Amino acid sequence: DSMGTAFNMVARLIATRELRGVDRDFFFIPHSNWDAHNKLEWNLNTNLADLDNAINAFSTEMKTEGLWDSTTIIQASDFGRSLEPNGGDGTDHAWGGNYMMMGGAVSGGKIVGKYPEVLTDDGPEIIERGRIIPTLSWDEIIAPIAEWAGVSHGSVKEVCPNIDNFPESQRIKASDLFVDLTG
Repeated sequence: DSMGTAFNMVARLIATRELRGVDRDFFFIPHSNWDAHNKLEWNLNTNLADLDNAINAFSTEMKTEGLWDSTTIIQASDFGRSLEPNGGDGTDHAWGGNYMMMGGAVSGGKIVGKYPEVLTDDGPEIIERGRIIPTLSWDEIIAPIAEWAGVSHGSVKEVCPNIDNFPESQRIKASDLFVDLTG
């Protein structure tokens, strides 16, 4: 599968880090086929099984190499999905979505940010047909990850130029996401 192949290539590249003279790597693994306007259940079952197998093999390799504690995987999407189904046994594009993060230093098993209390159109974060209004910006999500990766607090604005458009009181801190901030 393409995700397994991509994660395998990332593991092989990470293994060459000393030869390449780097102490930090950032990789992007694209994967399509999540745009489930129809056959949502089949689509999710297939994609999630592939993703699970790929991440399991990758994390096993990183643990074997002693690198899992300095590895973070972030799953993101360019858009969310509607909560209500469409007529084609699927869902439509929406606004708010979710991100998953895993790694050896990740303080996992929790939801960070605000999860909607009411998932019907009566909920304050929901607009028509189950489209969720985001409560956090991408900048607010990536900023603590950048800090964990070594970007100084004062330089985060260079990585996340829109961060000042959002109240500091709702920002996620690196200590909310990671158990070990040494990266």
